[in-house]
Amino acid sequence: MTVMKGQRDSVESCSSRDDDGSLCSLKSRSSSMEQLDVVFLGAPECGKTSIIKQFIYSNFNTTYVPTKQASLYSSAIVYQNQLFEMNIIDIPSTPFCPQDGAKKKRFDKPSRNRFTWEDLQAYAAAISRASVLVFVYDMTSSESFQFVTDLREQILECFDPDASPVELPMMIVAGNKHDLQRFSRLARRHISHMVRKSWKCSYLECSALFNWHIGSIFYEAVRLVKEGPAREGSSSHYKLPMRAWKQCSCTIL
Repeated sequence: MTVMKGQRDSVESCSSRDDDGSLCSLKSRSSSMEQLDVVFLGAPECGKTSIIKQFIYSNFNTTYVPTKQASLYSSAIVYQNQLFEMNIIDIPSTPFCPQDGAKKKRFDKPSRNRFTWEDLQAYAAAISRASVLVFVYDMTSSESFQFVTDLREQILECFDPDASPVELPMMIVAGNKHDLQRFSRLARRHISHMVRKSWKCSYLECSALFNWHIGSIFYEAVRLVKEGPAREGSSSHYKLPMRAWKQCSCTIL
């Protein structure tokens, strides 16, 4: 796999989207390359932005900067002699599935939480149209993995068996901060087995700090889209009907 350096765009307001389903109309799409939209989700301080920047820029910032708004990064990847344009969408660490179209009190004051209701709806739209969802958690934190677990369940609950069928995005779970795993009390083998066997998702471990297995995450994303899940460990590309996000019955925590 060959990676070509990309660029970053900020998503100030995501209430408007392209007709082709991207997060926002940030850039004109090229007709010469197949497009992949990869959405990164994760708990606070899990390192998802560091993973993206290490992949795009081969750079790691030791100072933690929380993600305050969605950002889009672009890169070109050659996979099996085919050129792909990969749009990588970094979404802030916020559970965002609305319940019956009504706001929770937590989101009544955008100035406090930095997110408007329109932001949350647009993030949900990006997820529903993603080629691949990457859930990132901190391997040293059980709360981080629980955040990913709850968020994944919320997303799956937004697929309505009474609606017309659509394909679920492929899913990858990535455990970051492998360089600190010796300090972790998490049962790595149990998590790996649960993700692969029960969740039917691809599972990888990486270190954004040392650029260890970072490229493997994006390689796996392209492979899932082009080849489908492997026999062991990958997400099943099954079809389920999806409820309209604005009428989603999921709960914001």
